[in-house]
Amino acid sequence: MQQTTETYYRQTYESVAGEVSNRRWRNLRSELEHSGMVVTVKTLRMYARFKTQFPRTPITKQAIKIYENFQNKYSSYQEFTGEFILSILREIKPNVTERMLINSWYKAGLQFGKHSVYSYSQACKIVFFTAITRNK
Repeated sequence: MQQTTETYYRQTYESVAGEVSNRRWRNLRSELEHSGMVVTVKTLRMYARFKTQFPRTPITKQAIKIYENFQNKYSSYQEFTGEFILSILREIKPNVTERMLINSWYKAGLQFGKHSVYSYSQACKIVFFTAITRNK
């Protein structure tokens, strides 16, 4: 019996996140397709880890676009101050409170400090969490 691509993708997801119902799998697959991400084993594993930690947070095309724009614009930077990252976040989400922007540090597992220095990979995490956060 030959395994379908759909079954393979589901098994890949479940190997990381555990077993999911058919309904949950359809919802996850739909969200993944709508996000515009290319479905590969690597992205499925990343997506499964993300959904395990943040099950109710969707990844949207807009969030991916914001994240990619940040990477393209700031890839030559090696270090960022907290204040500089905060100014970037204000450009991304101008209509939210500063407290909401600062929460992105904590979602990324980091402490916020205006004068603290963050690496490029840490800044990417912070921007990613800002991009996926809903405007409230």
